[in-house]
Amino acid sequence: MTIRKPRKTALLTKPRPKPALGLHFQTPNSLSVGVFLFCRRRWHLGNSRLKRTTDILYLGLVFGHGGDALQMLELAAGAAARGLRAKIAVPALDSTLELAVRAQAYGIPLERLEWLRADGQSRQSLPHLLPYLQAHRGSLLHFHTGDVCLPRSVMLAMELLRLPRAFATLHSPYANLQPGEMRARFWASAVARRMHCVFCPSQHGSRTQRRYGVQDTRVQTIHNGVNVAHFAGGDPALVWRALNVAPQTPLVVFSSRLEAQKRPLDALRAFENVAAEFPDVHLVFAGRGSLENELRQAAHATGLDGRIHLAGYRNNVADWLAAATVWMLPTESENFSLAVLEALAAGCPILSTQCPGNDEALVNGENALLTAVGDIKAQTLALRRLLDSPTLRACLTKGARETAAHYSLERMVEQYLACYGAALGAVIGSPAHAVVLNDSAAPVALNDSSSPVAPSS
Repeated sequence: MTIRKPRKTALLTKPRPKPALGLHFQTPNSLSVGVFLFCRRRWHLGNSRLKRTTDILYLGLVFGHGGDALQMLELAAGAAARGLRAKIAVPALDSTLELAVRAQAYGIPLERLEWLRADGQSRQSLPHLLPYLQAHRGSLLHFHTGDVCLPRSVMLAMELLRLPRAFATLHSPYANLQPGEMRARFWASAVARRMHCVFCPSQHGSRTQRRYGVQDTRVQTIHNGVNVAHFAGGDPALVWRALNVAPQTPLVVFSSRLEAQKRPLDALRAFENVAAEFPDVHLVFAGRGSLENELRQAAHATGLDGRIHLAGYRNNVADWLAAATVWMLPTESENFSLAVLEALAAGCPILSTQCPGNDEALVNGENALLTAVGDIKAQTLALRRLLDSPTLRACLTKGARETAAHYSLERMVEQYLACYGAALGAVIGSPAHAVVLNDSAAPVALNDSSSPVAPSS
């Protein structure tokens, strides 16, 4: 008997649908429950009780060279000083090596993870992230990122593991999302399910989060803080020797990253415009970044090579601020600039720009001279005024120091710990009190009333 082969039909040539294994997360960083179940068997995920060796894990999706990483480190150090076992994890990048050295000096454990991504919009490695988060399930989890939200893969991992609610500090100076778009809606929904609170260093950042749809009760403003006494005690003589210039040489100092956001070329143009009027004044860039070569070429083109110094990265910022006759940062966008706070603490006469975030600390004519972003003519006029008037500089110095008193590290750390305690229902910050985690779904009513306000006119 001849067995006939069935003819191929359109029905038979169509791919057969795969059997459903359960829920499927329809996101660009999707992970099917089938893969999750495999991970669950491999890494013994579930309700196992883990011995906690860390009270607080600061997971930094940061590059390591900016204020976001430094504030995370200072917060971890402040928590450790109050008896909590704090640990930091960051991507294993060349730019996080200096952060690791600083953490070691503070006595804070820091892990540099090869699989962790710094870019908030990059997909995180779930096969690595899932077991790492599970291993720290008993710790309070606090994310830090330079973006306006956490990556969807991170929120997905928290959902799959059903982790206790976490905290996140968002340092981005830019509103990278548009209210109503898919990523913004996903973020707002994820915060409601998996976050105790989202922290922003400025009211500007908090308003942005609310526009994205994040519940008001889950957004809190905690301004950045600095060690005021440290930055007020720099030694300018060290800088004069490093630059090989005479003592008391007037310096215009730019101490920040050499990136497009900070607009160092604007500072160069303004200085070039007044250089002939003030032949003894030098311009110093203390920092590094992607614009370093372009800035070096532009400086050479001015013919002022002997008076323009690219000093590179410096870890003794207080000394460079102490040597500043004028401190200049013509930045285009900030959340709440750490460099500005350092200059305020040092009592520098500040020349900067009117941008959201910084306007919560800088007051034109009281503690700084402010111009519109990109207005080289106005910056030139302001720089001329400052170099020409010791009385104006003294007035701004007084206002700067008064403002800096509102932004101490101690205040910042205490505000964070108070928010931890309010959300977790525990006393935070004493060796005698353990951090008690829970997964309460009820949001904690927080407000911005405790945030400091710069002196007003």
